[in-house]
Amino acid sequence: MFTGTLLPYQVEAVEAMVERKKMLVAYDLGLGKTVLTIAALERMKDEKIITEPGIIICLSSLKYQWADQIRKFTNDVANPLVIDGSKGQRAKQYAEAISGIGVDYVILNYEQVVNDWGYVSLLSRGFIVCDEATAIKSFRSKRSKHVKDLKSDVKFALTGTPIENGKPEELYSIMQFVDSKVLGRFDLFDKTFIVRNQFGGVERYRNLETFSKTIATASVRKRQQDPDVAPYLPDTIFAEPMIIEFDSAGAKLYKQIAKELLADLDEALDSYGSAFDLFSHYTGESSGQGMDALKGKVMSKLTALRMLSDHPELLINSKTSSGYVGELEERGLLTKLTKQPKLSALKQYVDDFLDQDERNKVVIFTSYVYMVWLIQEHLGYMSAKYTGDMDAKQKEESKVWFQTDPDCRILVSSDAGGYGVDLPQANLLINYDLPWNAGLALQRNGRIRRASSTWPSIVIQDFLMEGSIEERQHAMLIQKMSVANAIIDGEGINAEGGVNLTVGTLRAFLENVSV
Repeated sequence: MFTGTLLPYQVEAVEAMVERKKMLVAYDLGLGKTVLTIAALERMKDEKIITEPGIIICLSSLKYQWADQIRKFTNDVANPLVIDGSKGQRAKQYAEAISGIGVDYVILNYEQVVNDWGYVSLLSRGFIVCDEATAIKSFRSKRSKHVKDLKSDVKFALTGTPIENGKPEELYSIMQFVDSKVLGRFDLFDKTFIVRNQFGGVERYRNLETFSKTIATASVRKRQQDPDVAPYLPDTIFAEPMIIEFDSAGAKLYKQIAKELLADLDEALDSYGSAFDLFSHYTGESSGQGMDALKGKVMSKLTALRMLSDHPELLINSKTSSGYVGELEERGLLTKLTKQPKLSALKQYVDDFLDQDERNKVVIFTSYVYMVWLIQEHLGYMSAKYTGDMDAKQKEESKVWFQTDPDCRILVSSDAGGYGVDLPQANLLINYDLPWNAGLALQRNGRIRRASSTWPSIVIQDFLMEGSIEERQHAMLIQKMSVANAIIDGEGINAEGGVNLTVGTLRAFLENVSV
């Protein structure tokens, strides 16, 4: 039995979920997807629609958070079982779960669905919930295939960012889990909504208004700016990006790396033309030995530019793992890197912010685990961290420390904290650097913009190095978000039923580098 109180804008989602039973829950970040899902499941249990235990699949870092929320909103009547620990410990937990005695919710992470499939396939499936469902956005991944092999009459996919990279194919993959009948066969879907070039690459998208209306038949959607939602959220100030200049040594090295990257891009264009799709490097797709090697060269230099923008020490520390950075050291190009302009700017900004009000708290995101440590050391405050090298319990303890201790005013996180971590105690979020992934960028920013926040307003602040690759990342993220908005919310659709792709090529940006 659900014992919580829903906000008015959450009630209609619960009604729709109970009625249809298979839904994409695409409520924006911070709008309470977890609580409304528990409400829907508990109501379906009360009405005997669900008569056996079910499965919650989520990120490893969120398993205990789900368990706490289930206990909280059922007054400890419902019994969640978290699958965690060693292989032997998990075997005992699965045995308890499979018995069905005294267990209502079995909570596991996506990796366990693959690694423990022999047990997972035997679990009762009165319902299946995929939290942060972009984890199954890829057709080819093992986790997607295994999750989609789990059958149930009640299936909910939860995500505030159903399209992370501006690619409708990602939402198609998620909907295969929810209800494969909604979008039908992929070949027909592809022909209807995607225009491809002669090499099979995406040229543009079309008929997105139709796509949006089709998805709406099997989804519930609310946005933070909707009139019935906004009153329950703090006002969000998206500050203009903080632009920081390189020091002379950093600028000189940046130009050198950019020059060498341009040479690699020229080679790619000469050899492969428009078939050279750098993005596939991120997805793990193979393009052939020669092209993959060239992509590796390009990515090593792109990564070097990003690391140099963050902190010289970050770049230097990577010399043992990056052959290219090792070459830079052998050429004597790393010796004069003694300043850290971005970190110095961060220190001044955070000092000023914390001095304004003793209640102020700040969350800082970076893409690099080593940068988490550098930030903590340089800021000098008592601070919590949240990184992928911590286990689920350590992450939960660190998060709770930040949430509950007035003296812990800073949490520094890698992208491990970008999904599902509620941090409404903070009123400033700083992106020390940016991800390539638009969904992750939105997820990061959503950590402090929560309906549970007590702040009247919050601030989101990006830090960018002037004339660097970070400025292109910023522009790319805006473009990817425009594609997602067109598909999910029907916004920004042009006369041809697509969206305008405005960001120039990486090569053109590097040619005009202004460092």
